[in-house]
Amino acid sequence: MISWRHLPASWIPPLGQMAYDDELFSEYKPNDPPILRFFSFPVPTLTLGRLEARRLPLQTLPFPHEIRPTGGRGVLHGEGDLCYAIMASKQDPIVGGDLIDSYCRIGKLLARGLQSLGRKVRMTQEKHLGLGDPHCFSAPSQAELTLNGKKVAGGAQARRGEVFLQQGVILLSVAEEWKKAFPGSGLETMTGLNEDPALSAVSRFELEKAILSSFEEAGISFSQA
Repeated sequence: MISWRHLPASWIPPLGQMAYDDELFSEYKPNDPPILRFFSFPVPTLTLGRLEARRLPLQTLPFPHEIRPTGGRGVLHGEGDLCYAIMASKQDPIVGGDLIDSYCRIGKLLARGLQSLGRKVRMTQEKHLGLGDPHCFSAPSQAELTLNGKKVAGGAQARRGEVFLQQGVILLSVAEEWKKAFPGSGLETMTGLNEDPALSAVSRFELEKAILSSFEEAGISFSQA
């Protein structure tokens, strides 16, 4: 078994969520145990990729915002999602590799967790550049998860030396606030795990537990520290 650190969503960091991930990432070393952290936002909050934030008039945003140390387009966080962060070495035998290999390995682990909840998610194979798309869920990119052809989870990765940070979000539902955050952008490309009324609703706690179980099945043991 390979030992990882688990930081549950119930644990509240002393800094903002993105600032905390940035601090963890700055201090992370290749030989440190990999980290899987879950978190959420108590009020609707926009997160922006570090490059996207440079080109937007931040003072006009309709919600509070935080800037991700990873890339990607805008995401509106709220009651309807669960976020995760993974820190590991590029050489990690379970989630390491080059950028696409790492995305695929993590995507498969997440997909298996969601599938255990009765959701028939699939991992995309094609690459979508997303040029001009207003938000992260406008279209799936390579190695991201879809449900019934719509994007249900997204992520972005940053690399420094021999280590990487992947941040991502899994939708339980699509909040109405998305329309205010991205006016003029349809929401038909995105969905949540709880959008099908024929299926029992999944809680954040159940989702976190299912993902942990998927990682454990891959040979990982977790300690909370």
